[in-house]
Amino acid sequence: MKRLSTIWSTLCTVIALATALLLATAAYGGYIDPRSWTPPAFAVMAFPVIATAAALVLALSVLLRQWRSAIIVAAALAATWPATNVHFPMNLSTPPLPASQDSTFTVLTMNVSGFINRMRHKTDPTSSTMRFILEQNADVVITQETALGPLDFTRTEPVKSMRQRIDSLYPYHSHGYHDIAILSKHPYTVLEDTTLKQGWMSPDNIHNEYHFYAKAFDVTLPAGTAVRIIGVHMQSIGLSGNDKELYKQLTRMEKGTRSQMSEVRHSLMGKVASACRRRAAEAQQLRTILDQSPENTIVCGDFNDTPLSFTYRTVRGNDMRDAWQDCAFWPTYTFNADRLYFHIDHMLYRGNLQALKSESPRAGSSDHYPIITTFAIGGK
Repeated sequence: MKRLSTIWSTLCTVIALATALLLATAAYGGYIDPRSWTPPAFAVMAFPVIATAAALVLALSVLLRQWRSAIIVAAALAATWPATNVHFPMNLSTPPLPASQDSTFTVLTMNVSGFINRMRHKTDPTSSTMRFILEQNADVVITQETALGPLDFTRTEPVKSMRQRIDSLYPYHSHGYHDIAILSKHPYTVLEDTTLKQGWMSPDNIHNEYHFYAKAFDVTLPAGTAVRIIGVHMQSIGLSGNDKELYKQLTRMEKGTRSQMSEVRHSLMGKVASACRRRAAEAQQLRTILDQSPENTIVCGDFNDTPLSFTYRTVRGNDMRDAWQDCAFWPTYTFNADRLYFHIDHMLYRGNLQALKSESPRAGSSDHYPIITTFAIGGK
């Protein structure tokens, strides 16, 4: 009996150590450049699941009186708390809004998926996405996947039917590049830089494999404060319809064959790894631009990568704050299609700004949900 108890205790300890190692990899694997070693990037993507599993292992260890195992997992959870707080913010209250509206402004970012209805169970003849955006009355709107060509996005169906409302609410708007567009209540200048244009903006050929779009706007707010807002759309995984269907089959726990598992390894994981490596290069390019930008800067859009990833950590650096982490309560996901429920859209900021409120409403017909943040000027 004593030997069985020893074996059981040893087994629990091994499980606890494996859990702690996996949790640490998921929490801090984003410091490893995926171009050097890719496997940690997969653990980083699964951090919410791994952290939840670790909490369950801790609870079971306590319930079974396996104190050594409980201490190991508890220590791992404590050591990874800074990472947990990024995914699972616990803001029970938010700062009060200033009395003067001139000292606050709201930014909305959303991958609008070309204003196409991505929710197959809904009809969307008048673009619920654009109607939702207009209803939010944000000061500045930054959109990604705005159109599939270098056209003024207000000429595309069904958005052009709302042209009058757009012109009335947002007198300043442009769509200089086919992916990133801006709607603004306030005047702005577009950042013109040959290095940016040649190095980190996509060419106008929409069939080019280089899938990194970015655009910077220097917006002048009513109080005279200038804020640089950079909208980004980073490299996507590029899963095919067959890839997505296979993934959905696996997440439905359908019995798979060896050939299917091999397909997952070679197709899905290969594409994810390739996208991680490409985003790593994009993130470093963007970080270079941030280092040359003014103090009051906001970076928002579709990062196509999760919090804690190398992409996220590189762009955030040591000087940017995450509006969701600062204001929200509990985790979220912003991609909503194909059972790929990941938080891949972000709003980072720095300077003499304070995020007062950040939310991600379940609205619109895109395969992404928006991020909407209200900032205070001088709230640092």
